[in-house]
Amino acid sequence: MKENNIFPSSDEGEKELEYTAGGEDNIGNGSEKSPPREEDSPPELEKADVGLKAEGPDDITIAENLEQKIEKLEQEKEEMKNRMLRLQADFENFRRRVRSEKADLISYANFDLMQKLLPVVDNLERALSASQGGASEGIVEGLEMIRKSFLEIMAKEGVTPIESIGKPFDPNCHEAVFREENSDFPPGTVVEELQKGYMFNDKVLRVSMVKVSAE
Repeated sequence: MKENNIFPSSDEGEKELEYTAGGEDNIGNGSEKSPPREEDSPPELEKADVGLKAEGPDDITIAENLEQKIEKLEQEKEEMKNRMLRLQADFENFRRRVRSEKADLISYANFDLMQKLLPVVDNLERALSASQGGASEGIVEGLEMIRKSFLEIMAKEGVTPIESIGKPFDPNCHEAVFREENSDFPPGTVVEELQKGYMFNDKVLRVSMVKVSAE
């Protein structure tokens, strides 16, 4: 038969006493927890705190940079708007000028042609004046019909004769060839027309050669 030892061995007893002593110390100190020390804080929290503190000035700098960029964009927008308004005004002026030049071109397209036809009219009038004394009535009527047709065609194109006799002398429409004293007209008045002048619309096609009363 084996003998049962009811008493533990000396080694086992010592371990049990040590365990009991440690447990009592833990029980006694359980109600009062010591505060965590700084060196015991997790390194992740320390890094997070440092990161938050460092991001403060950076946020201010970023906000300032954004404000500067917004201000710069507003200035560029205003400059672009002004540039577009100037371009639009220049384009409108260009269109207006083109329309005016086109209208002038249409109005005065036949200016040179009308000038070249004036000597023909002058010759017809001279022929009529010369034929008043001895030419046959048929020739005179024929010349008058030709002259009248020319004048009608030219009138449709905007050519009209300048009225000169009895009008005050106008250097824009008249060219004074002679001056003479004439009691029938006040000084500076056209008393005789030596060559008829014509207007083409509102432009002088040819000035009238006239005789003017002296002052």
